[in-house]
Amino acid sequence: MFTIRNTVLVALMQVGVIVAGVLASGLGHRHCVAIGMTLPLPATLLYDFGVLWFSIPIIWLLTALMFFSRQEISEDARQLIFLLGILLVISLSVFVLYADISPFLRYGEMTLTGE
Repeated sequence: MFTIRNTVLVALMQVGVIVAGVLASGLGHRHCVAIGMTLPLPATLLYDFGVLWFSIPIIWLLTALMFFSRQEISEDARQLIFLLGILLVISLSVFVLYADISPFLRYGEMTLTGE
């Protein structure tokens, strides 16, 4: 289960989730600007700091490869770091989904411009 190939695939999934989230947050930003509403905080974090989110998969991948290359680390620890990567994909997906849907669910909080 814990191979370099699988580790790289999980890291690519993390990067893909972040890329899709940043692109979708751009759509949410455009929607909010069009109707005169402020962008919600999760969407703002994704829209403004999207490049910094790439440090998450990089740090996880470097840690996982460090665990893989050292023979004195047990197989249980290696499996734990791999499962943490999968958990990271799931948590990133949940956050990105919430951040990208939240601008479209806030119609009651619109601010009227020009008054």
